Amino acid sequence: MINSMTGFSRVSLDRDWGSLSVEIFSVNSRYLEVFVKTGRDLMSEEPSIHSAVKKRLNRGKIQVRVELSWSSRYKAGKINSDVLSSYASELKSIGESLGYPGTISLEGLLQLPGVTEPPSLSPSVRDELGGALMDLMESALDGLISMRKTEGDELKRDIESHLDRYRSLVEKVSLSWRDGADRAFEALKDRVEAVSERFSCSIDEGRLAQEMTFIADKWDISEEISRTESHLGQFLGTMSEDGPIGRKLDFLLQEMNRELNTMGSKVSDSEIRWLVVEGKTVLERIREQVQNVE
Repeated sequence: MINSMTGFSRVSLDRDWGSLSVEIFSVNSRYLEVFVKTGRDLMSEEPSIHSAVKKRLNRGKIQVRVELSWSSRYKAGKINSDVLSSYASELKSIGESLGYPGTISLEGLLQLPGVTEPPSLSPSVRDELGGALMDLMESALDGLISMRKTEGDELKRDIESHLDRYRSLVEKVSLSWRDGADRAFEALKDRVEAVSERFSCSIDEGRLAQEMTFIADKWDISEEISRTESHLGQFLGTMSEDGPIGRKLDFLLQEMNRELNTMGSKVSDSEIRWLVVEGKTVLERIREQVQNVE
């Protein structure tokens, strides 16, 4: 089964303490890479978010963004009067010592570190927030996986159409080779005999057969064709397997491309050479799609 590594999902919920949203975006990557961005209030939940993603996904660059917006009753912070008084007293003292007495802005004091404290949350609210976040993560991952499956179905259809073209090209190479191999062999034999007659030298039939066999092996591509057909069958079988298959498909494409390169280097027939070039073009198109397969 083919799943894409590209997808997007966003879910949210509202509670009396505020609203919470989770957004997940994924693109292709050789490995599983997870990047999480949360606000200060949810930093402690980041390990759980990483764990949730790794349980459900195998490959891809995954970006998770969590946003929390508190309701008004939880937004208001607490002013630490002791810290505020200490700042005011020290600033006044410094100003007088430098000869710059003046009024101290209350708004400015409130911006200083430690003057305002974040709203305190009860353990029950913290527990509810953590549970809600994990529920949202599962929902977001469900949506992402569903989209990646839909994208995978599109990839499969496209890859299969290219594979049909590739299979057709391999069949044409095989037919051209079978039709041309005997002719090429006889032509080579005729050339040897013509040279022998021209220079009036006898031919050792056993040695001739041995040399002809050696030469024929150098441009015989029947084994390459057979291996290519085997790789093609393995490729189709792998596409039906469960789990991450992208790396397997990429490896098989490399093997198929290697066989085509060998065919192109062995044969001198222009038709077969052109079919090899077309086959490599089709494999490159398949490879571009396989790069997105999980």
